[in-house]
Amino acid sequence: MSAPATPRIPTPGDLARRQQPQPDPAPEATPEPAPVHDQAEAPAAEETRPVWYRPMYEPRRLTAEEAIAPGVLMDTEFFRTVFRYCLTRSSLPPHARLVAHELLARANDKNGRLGPKQPFLDQLAHATGLTEAQAGVALQVLYTRGWIAYRPACPDDRQPMYDLVIPALELERARGRRYLHQGD
Repeated sequence: MSAPATPRIPTPGDLARRQQPQPDPAPEATPEPAPVHDQAEAPAAEETRPVWYRPMYEPRRLTAEEAIAPGVLMDTEFFRTVFRYCLTRSSLPPHARLVAHELLARANDKNGRLGPKQPFLDQLAHATGLTEAQAGVALQVLYTRGWIAYRPACPDDRQPMYDLVIPALELERARGRRYLHQGD
């Protein structure tokens, strides 16, 4: 005698080969005759909603000085979300992008100021897993590409204070991309 067959557990390959159930064909409906209207009585038009189209966003043409200058956010844009959106789509080197994300985690959500939360270079290197030299180069890259703005520090501070900013060119590119995808 043989043992009763246990149900076999399907594998992902079995599931991929499974035939999709075909829907039952709908019974053919007989067309109803159209109602006869008098000429004086016009049929009521179906109510249609007006379609609102957002105009395409045209990015401004910027000079080299304007491109790396800090961009100005609109009232409907939030610094943290726009900064992260622009940063992930930028052409920054990976180390600079990593340092910028670490600084963003410590920055003010509304304006990008670091203030007392600003890390020293050794703290920044430890938090990102980079060496101090790599973190310093990443900060310099962020500064030259317009992602960091230095501001004067108090005379007794060891290092200058800096703020995170979004370069105007990256902000214009991000606005163009977002407006393209909003119509979907």
